Amino acid sequence: MPFTHIVTFKWSDESFDAVPVAEALHAVVGTADGVQSYTCGPDIGMSPGSFDFAVVGVFNDRDSYVAYRDNPEHLRIIREMITPHLDSRTVVQLEG
Repeated sequence: MPFTHIVTFKWSDESFDAVPVAEALHAVVGTADGVQSYTCGPDIGMSPGSFDFAVVGVFNDRDSYVAYRDNPEHLRIIREMITPHLDSRTVVQLEG
């Protein structure tokens, strides 16, 4: 059953350049099995109050998502590139 992972980030510094984050995440997902689709990047600024960055990944199943989530390079990106600049985040996960 397809598993969709959606996460949004609000950065603590509005001037933070998140393009390297998107590039790093795309590199990790390129090595992952079970990924049906994956997109991420900075918000384009069309709606007031929106978050700054989003990730939407569709995986074959929960196990494929967990393998991506627990990938050591993915965890490094979170620890070194995301967390130091993070004000808040939202997460939604769907099946079906």
